[in-house]
Amino acid sequence: MRLATLAVAALAIAPLAVMAEDPPASPTPWELRAEGQHDNLTNGQPDWNEEMLQLAWKPRRGLAVLGGGRWTERFDQKDHELFGGAYLPVASSTGVHLEASTSPTHRVLARESLLLELSQQLGAGWVVNAAAKRAHYDSGDVDAAIGTVEKYLGDWRLAYVGYLSRAESGGWAPSHRLSATWYRGDLTYASVSAGRGREVENVYPAGLVTTDVRSANVGAGLELARGFGLTLDLGYVRQGDLYTRRYARLGARVLF
Repeated sequence: MRLATLAVAALAIAPLAVMAEDPPASPTPWELRAEGQHDNLTNGQPDWNEEMLQLAWKPRRGLAVLGGGRWTERFDQKDHELFGGAYLPVASSTGVHLEASTSPTHRVLARESLLLELSQQLGAGWVVNAAAKRAHYDSGDVDAAIGTVEKYLGDWRLAYVGYLSRAESGGWAPSHRLSATWYRGDLTYASVSAGRGREVENVYPAGLVTTDVRSANVGAGLELARGFGLTLDLGYVRQGDLYTRRYARLGARVLF
């Protein structure tokens, strides 16, 4: 339970930091998200399902507090999870992202996890991020180091993400992801991404397994009415020789 204690302590500072900021500047500081996903797996593996509900408070750019729940069915095992997080400005061009989760069931999902990320704006549209994450599963711990380089060009965001992940009994596994996203307003966007490398996955009932990974995703969001939009993601993940996942994720976003 040490990780859970650290997570609670880290997230406890978020409301204090928020209260110390100026009054909300956004006319719609609240966002409610509801999403559902279905994954079809090959090699005789049962399909996956997921539902997610999240509420976030975003009084101004760079400042947010969020929380929610997730319900999953993977490998015929049902789990549920609670999560919370915060994005906090610590200087004019520096931010901190904290996120923690806990699963009372933790059959496939992590029992608990904690992420800490630092973000630095460099000017001319460049942003760099560095993050560390630890997740505790019944079969062992997984550590990850994550580095991101972003470039903003008008309505576009281009990004490279590098991952290093390691199960406690193995070596570091690298993976890479490239993405491009076009934005128009708060709810309308289109994105494409692709990744490859090696990653640690919790495969029931085998436990933590490191495999080659290939992935691709296309996504879009569309504002249908003032403060209301729908999102759609389509993609696939090839998890070595274990299975390939093809998924569709549909969501709704409400700003108020």
